[in-house]
Amino acid sequence: MKEKKSLIIIGVFIISMIIILLGGALIYNKFFFKKSYSEVEVIMKEATVKYFEKYEEKLPSNINDSITIKSDTLIKNNMMDTIVSYTKDKNTNCEGEVRVTNINGDYRYATTLDCGDAYKTQTLTDYIDENVSIVTNGNGLYKMDDTLVYRGDSVNNYLKLNNKVYRIVKFVNGHPVIILTDVSESIQWDNRYNINNDSDSGINDYEKSRMKEYLNKLYKSNVVGSLLNENTRMLVTSYDLPIGKRKNADADKTGALENAKVLTNQYIGLLPVSDFLNASLDENCNETIAESCKNYNYLNKYKYAWWTITANSTNTYKVYVINKTASTALPSAQAYVRPVLHLAKDTIYVSGDGSKNNPFIIK
Repeated sequence: MKEKKSLIIIGVFIISMIIILLGGALIYNKFFFKKSYSEVEVIMKEATVKYFEKYEEKLPSNINDSITIKSDTLIKNNMMDTIVSYTKDKNTNCEGEVRVTNINGDYRYATTLDCGDAYKTQTLTDYIDENVSIVTNGNGLYKMDDTLVYRGDSVNNYLKLNNKVYRIVKFVNGHPVIILTDVSESIQWDNRYNINNDSDSGINDYEKSRMKEYLNKLYKSNVVGSLLNENTRMLVTSYDLPIGKRKNADADKTGALENAKVLTNQYIGLLPVSDFLNASLDENCNETIAESCKNYNYLNKYKYAWWTITANSTNTYKVYVINKTASTALPSAQAYVRPVLHLAKDTIYVSGDGSKNNPFIIK
């Protein structure tokens, strides 16, 4: 009987101590434990997800449409506490918002937090604007009309996404345009029968090509080691893919020829020839197949031939490949694939300076 009573007392004591410890932990967490600003960003994102679970009808219904939810709205709707209750810093005023974008039927949540000098979320575009100088000669970032373009053979434009390394080619309206540094595999651009040369040489119409089929499967793939996963796919935005054709002697570098025909709402593509030409600093890079275009050009730093998206306009059976410089090949030939993606303009900068050993990390 005595032993039973002792066991009861010990049990009550243990339970009491657990309650005291748990209560103390809760009190400490609520009133004393400081959360980092990055943790607050996560809280805001989770609160926004809860908010739209309750108000699903407010989600943007059209692809690429966005809606922005302020932290005040989340607080008023009891989705989260005040920001200061997490940071425990009454002397710093913070404002936050979450931008929700319809990405091909799924939703991307991009959180930004502005706490003045203490902390401010940066997009990759903001980081570039504030830390990378625009140059007018030599290697670096150039302003060409309204587009920022990396040019030269040694530029800090490396970016890592889903454990794969890319190069940033340019920024279009705030959207980083990236090309895979490595390659996926060597394939044919197209292999259909072409009546114009009476052979299975392929037809240089991207809209109906095997390449288009291949790239769309690559974009959607979810197997381990795929180009993208569920999270990184949310960073990719759709764009007008330029599929216009050009001639060997065409000198245009503005992209006007390629943009004469576009496919709307595409999530993946290949590089148009004009982007390859623009990357070269050689003044003699003055036409599509000029040998000089391989000089001072980081995009030629690959030892195998790789496909562009641009076809030759003088026939139906030649497509441009890059093999140090641009040349034409039958679509049925084998060349490597370097996919091109456009990232959301609110892609968040995490770290890195763009160098090969310290690439940009984003989320």
